[in-house]
Amino acid sequence: MPPAAVTRLAQAEVVDAVGHGVRLIDVHAWPLTIGRALDNHIVLPDPHVAAHHATVAPGADGQLCLRVGDSRNGVRLEHGRSRLQLRSNEQAPLPAQARLLLGHSQLLLRLPQDPLPAELPLLHGRTSGSRWLVPGLALLSLLWLLAARWIGSDADTKWNEYLAPVLAGGALLFLWCVVWGLASKLFTGRFTLTPHLRLALLFGLAMQALDLLLMVLAYSLDWPMLSHLRPAATLVVGAAWLTQHLRLVLPKHTRATAGWVAASAALALAVTMVSTWRRHDRVLEELYAPNLMPPAWRLARGAPVQEMVDGLRTLEQPLRERAAKAQAEDFEP
Repeated sequence: MPPAAVTRLAQAEVVDAVGHGVRLIDVHAWPLTIGRALDNHIVLPDPHVAAHHATVAPGADGQLCLRVGDSRNGVRLEHGRSRLQLRSNEQAPLPAQARLLLGHSQLLLRLPQDPLPAELPLLHGRTSGSRWLVPGLALLSLLWLLAARWIGSDADTKWNEYLAPVLAGGALLFLWCVVWGLASKLFTGRFTLTPHLRLALLFGLAMQALDLLLMVLAYSLDWPMLSHLRPAATLVVGAAWLTQHLRLVLPKHTRATAGWVAASAALALAVTMVSTWRRHDRVLEELYAPNLMPPAWRLARGAPVQEMVDGLRTLEQPLRERAAKAQAEDFEP
């Protein structure tokens, strides 16, 4: 063991607002003083930190204890999901791997016996399996785009008309990934493009495949509700897509970002359903399936014509009521 490691009792790490270390201080003796004055072991140039803000020292039982000095703002202890606010001249045991918030500064204290997290893989590291993932996803996306353009075209469509959606889609994809790469540079200090490109291709294909699958199942099984739920399914996949991008940009706040994205998606879905109800007296926008599939894909038993006619008769009275309601609203003074 190196000599420096023998005398190092702990290591303090000053981190920024997004959780990245900006300064490391070796602790060779207790007590450890923290504050704005220059006679402290850890000097924090933060106007919201007192001259002698806090002290860390072992207690009678050997456990580290945090004591707040003459401070107006005190110290906030964060350990997992627990939060503890210490005021001036208060003290509390210091849990392992706890985060200390002093003013706008954050401090992490690591002891030799604290467990180390597992080594994280490099974002740009390549394995034999992932080396061809992005090119494969890009090729599959290109084929999907060309197939969709071919299905929606007629016999007179020229080959150069296939070029416009490909170029537009590629430009939007590149711009999307560059924006997320710049966000990664801003919050993590590294400009990463490939991970965001992989997410964009993967989730873009997943959204298209899920949309097609729901349409096919709705037609084949005669479950129109599956087709009606396609916008909601797209919103859920889009929220998961956004969450994964934010995990790369803010790796220290994965739970918070996932919670905010989930809450925003739920709010957007609720607002959409309320707006649809106000306009159409139903919560789902789609009323009829937008596409007809090949008859060979139909698995459900076909209904007799008379049964369909009898079912249509039951719609007469509700439609009359809706027409009368709409006419009354039109002539409302």
